[in-house]
Amino acid sequence: MTPQNSDEDDLLLAQLRTAVRQAGTPTPTMVAAGQAAFSWRTVDAELAALSHDSLADESALVRSSAAPRSLVFEGRELSVELDETDDGLVGQLVPPTSGEAALLGPDGELGQAEIDELGCFCFETSSVGLVRLRCRTSSGVLMTDWFRL
Repeated sequence: MTPQNSDEDDLLLAQLRTAVRQAGTPTPTMVAAGQAAFSWRTVDAELAALSHDSLADESALVRSSAAPRSLVFEGRELSVELDETDDGLVGQLVPPTSGEAALLGPDGELGQAEIDELGCFCFETSSVGLVRLRCRTSSGVLMTDWFRL
């Protein structure tokens, strides 16, 4: 960075500080507008729909309590297979690809996991409630439907 660029950056920061001070305390309308703008950050994410839930597909009388719950979410080019075990969530992307996965709750991120080259990842979590999965790969972002743990 050259000194000239540094001066320009300092000037821009000063102008931003002035604008924030002049705006005053955020009104409810300003907060709502900010939240609405922030929600668009994942507009390009592909939504993967739930296509299989072992809890819904099997009778509670037939289902073994030792068997993990199995979920499958299908997108256009990528699917996510999840098993809910006593130790957490174990998943795999199909076809296999590497990247990053995040477990999200209504109030924000609950955990992160690296997706290895075989598409495998796991979350050691005891989260209960409404969650969804966000997977970032080289081909884009995939978000699952919300589901209940």
